[in-house]
Amino acid sequence: MLHGPTASGKTALAIALAQALRAPIVNCDARQLYRELSIGVARPSEEELAAAEHWGIASHSIHAPLTAMSYAQWARPIVQNLLTQHGNVIVVGGSGLYARALLYAWDALPAADPALRAELEAQWQQDPKALQAQLQALDPLYAAEADLQNSRRVIRALEIITLTGTPYSAQRTQEKAAQPYFQDMDLREWTIWPDMNQLTMRIQERTQQMLSEGLREEAMALASFHHLPAMQTVGYREFYAYPKATEPELHALIATHTRQYAKRQCTWIQKQPHVQRVPMGVHVDALLRS
Repeated sequence: MLHGPTASGKTALAIALAQALRAPIVNCDARQLYRELSIGVARPSEEELAAAEHWGIASHSIHAPLTAMSYAQWARPIVQNLLTQHGNVIVVGGSGLYARALLYAWDALPAADPALRAELEAQWQQDPKALQAQLQALDPLYAAEADLQNSRRVIRALEIITLTGTPYSAQRTQEKAAQPYFQDMDLREWTIWPDMNQLTMRIQERTQQMLSEGLREEAMALASFHHLPAMQTVGYREFYAYPKATEPELHALIATHTRQYAKRQCTWIQKQPHVQRVPMGVHVDALLRS
């Protein structure tokens, strides 16, 4: 498993690792799964996809959104089959909860309650700040690390709290004691650990590249679906929240929000003591020796 914050070089390193081990890659990025999203989620290029066998890239639709658990239910049979065929599988992505759900066996959280979910979604549309404040009051530990602009994260946490009467953060602690789901797999987990100044520069450069490649056009073509959970993603939501922003202003907004997201990813990784840190730009040979 290769973790790492956005823009840290996961795609290139995963491909090099896949080529060295002659192994397929399974995507564990919660947004690259969606076929409607490309530029704004830094989907691997056609050349990169051709360089190694990939699974889970543009495999789902934003109109049928995934959760960490539904992703795991979809991906586990694929990973098991690929392990049987190849002996090794490279799982790569920056979505920590998706990775934990896929790789570790832990008690499932309560299933979605359709009526409660609909009520919370309606409240979010009317006043997202009210639900954000509610989550901060009921579960300050989770609220401190969660992306409070992500409607799905906020709504799901409040749903679980309402159904169980227990803070979501307390229920997530079971992950720490979870056992690997794939018993026949020698699980190794690395994370690309960045220098934040260098990562900030890479985020600035990548944001400009995305805008040059047509991010505005991609986002606006999906504007009628801006209310869907997947469209709360950094790189898309800025176009809907700030419709009059100039390109320099959008660049600043997207880059700032991306850096904030990268810092939250690093915070999550810091809480995973079993994950081995490697520097940005590490050579695949050094990775395999580590």
